[in-house]
Order: sequence, then C-alpha cells, then structure tokens
Amino acid sequence: MKHKFFRAFFGLFIIASAANAATPVALEDETLTYDVMYKWGFINKVAGYATMSLQNEGDCYKAALYAENAPWANSIYMLRDTLYSTMTKDGFFPINYVYIAHENGKYKKDVLNFQRDGNTFTAEAVRYKRSAPGEPITSSTLDLEAQGMTVDMLSSFFYLRTLDFDNMSKGQGVTVNIFSGSKKEKLRITYMGRQNVSLNGQSYPAYYINFTFTRRGVESSEPISGWISTDGQRIPLKVEGSLPVGKVRALYTGPNP
Repeated sequence: MKHKFFRAFFGLFIIASAANAATPVALEDETLTYDVMYKWGFINKVAGYATMSLQNEGDCYKAALYAENAPWANSIYMLRDTLYSTMTKDGFFPINYVYIAHENGKYKKDVLNFQRDGNTFTAEAVRYKRSAPGEPITSSTLDLEAQGMTVDMLSSFFYLRTLDFDNMSKGQGVTVNIFSGSKKEKLRITYMGRQNVSLNGQSYPAYYINFTFTRRGVESSEPISGWISTDGQRIPLKVEGSLPVGKVRALYTGPNP
C-alpha cells in the first residue's frame, strides 16, 4: 500500500516529460510544499507531507524531494522517503538519481548514474537494501537501457516550465521511459483538456492529464490523474490516484521561502 501511496504522488511529476521543451528556460531556486491526503469513506485526513526544492549549480540543476508521514500515521507505518536528482540545464536530461527510503526499520537506497548517446539512454542502477532491522545491508547492480526520452521520478518535474499543452489535442497521448533502481517502465500520458482546480478557497485554471505505468506491456498501476497550472510556472496543483482501500491526493500548499 505504501508503494502505491507515494507512487501516485510522485507520478504527478513524471507527466512533465509529455512533450519536448519549446524554448530554453532558466529556472530560479525554489522550494514547493504539498499535503498528501488520504480519503476513504468519511475519512479525509492529511496523511503525509512533501517538500521539493531546486538549486542552480553551474550547468546543472540539483533537485531534492522529501516525503514523510503525518504524525498520526507513524504508529501505523513509519515512512521517510528522500529523492535527489541532478540534471542538465540544456534539455533537462538526468545525470544522477538517488532514492532513499526508511520504512519500519527497513532501508533502501537506489543510485543511478545516467549516460546518453544520441537517442539512447543507459544507467547503472545500484540498489542497497536492508530487509529488516539488524540485518546487514546487501547490494545489487542492474544495467538499464532505453531508446527515446528517459527520466527519473524527480527530474521529470522540471519539464513543467517548458511544456506546451496548448498545442496538444484533447485525447493525444505520449509515451516515455522511466528508470528506477530495479526496473524500467513506460509511461503513457493522455492530455484531457482544461479544468479548474479549487485549492484553499481559490480556483485555478489547469491542464488535466491522465497517465498509466506499464511494464512489459502490462499496466503496473491504476490510472492516475494530474492537474498543472496554466500560468508560466506550470506548477503541479493536484494529483489523484486510487489505493486498494481509498484514494490519495497530493495538494499544492504554496512556495516555501
């Protein structure tokens, strides 16, 4: 359940790879915050929080995302997830990706080093893992390769500044590759037009998108919906996905200076 919960949240940022950059964009340093809501029947509570940051560093951007339970959920399932990504400013191609998870005494760390040769993307993915408290940390290595645009879970978010959804037709779909520490997948994105999103008593015009993950031709998750602001910032405003029990929503709560 935890995997589906945060996969739904992180999925919002992957939709950024749905189109090529129209023009180069210089992004400013920033920090954005989100509430992760859990809804089941009459239950509608903040189940977690996420903070995403970006820093300029030479010819690259460095991004980080930190997600954790709300205090009430710690007694059910203790969770702390951190993601780091380094990407080029020219093209937003991933260079390095790190995912660290602490879950009820378990530990996992994925380290991916990307290479790009024309339209071919490769990565050496090293996974460090401890299955239970007190057990030793083991490691494994996997070589990944794909043809066409390839992203990690975090770098894809920053395409949001350069998307041109206005030139996409309603129902148009795009497929991209995603590398993680243990596998590669395909992501199918479908643009569904415009809708208004209500957040904190205000209404925001947004691009509405549906997307699904597939692996070896089989869907590996339920469809997820996302809404992105139509202004120049292209901020992910909301994501919604289904769990085995209930639904999860990530809601933008604003910039954090």
